[in-house]
Amino acid sequence: MNTKGILIAILTLGSITFANAQQPTGYFFEEFTQGKVLLKNKQFAKGKFNYDCINKEMHFLNGATDMIIENLEDVDTVVIDIHRFIPFEGHFMEVMSGQNATLFIDWKINPKGIGKKGAMGTVTQGSVQAIDVNTRFQRVNGEQDLDLSVYKMVTENVYYTQVKGKLKSFRNINTLLKLYSKDKQQLIKEFIETENIKMENPKDVLKVLERFQ
Repeated sequence: MNTKGILIAILTLGSITFANAQQPTGYFFEEFTQGKVLLKNKQFAKGKFNYDCINKEMHFLNGATDMIIENLEDVDTVVIDIHRFIPFEGHFMEVMSGQNATLFIDWKINPKGIGKKGAMGTVTQGSVQAIDVNTRFQRVNGEQDLDLSVYKMVTENVYYTQVKGKLKSFRNINTLLKLYSKDKQQLIKEFIETENIKMENPKDVLKVLERFQ
């Protein structure tokens, strides 16, 4: 089977013609980016990929058609530029490796309402609320149809790291600290403050894991 056939065998058609090079809000890359998919049978194929962080879908551009990787049980790894993704619980997560630690990033971007658009394009402020992406999140030709004047993109990643050979999850500083002994927790707090660590930045999170591995 040729490389194109390999990909078609593991993909399901998503949206129809992809018209614009610029990707809509909520995607990992600003545009489809060169990469390759490695299958568990050791076959691989190159193409252009992007990850939808809202719907947790790996997209592949086949000519002018936007396709979605569906049969994840056949996939070992997807590498896009310098980023590596592996299947995880029905979607993908990114693997970021350092010299002494590995961080697994379950990317999630959640569009949240910040108000309602009124007359003359003005926005009425309201309480922040999550969108049910299955019922209220619309797609137009496969693109996220969001008006950024009334929605903001909130990063809500779940991180994983290995502790004594087991995968442990954390979302914020408090849940990260619980992975360490009490004698290390204060040192980690001081390091986070001194280094101005931002938990929404995976590179910062990996820096903490590397320091206190």
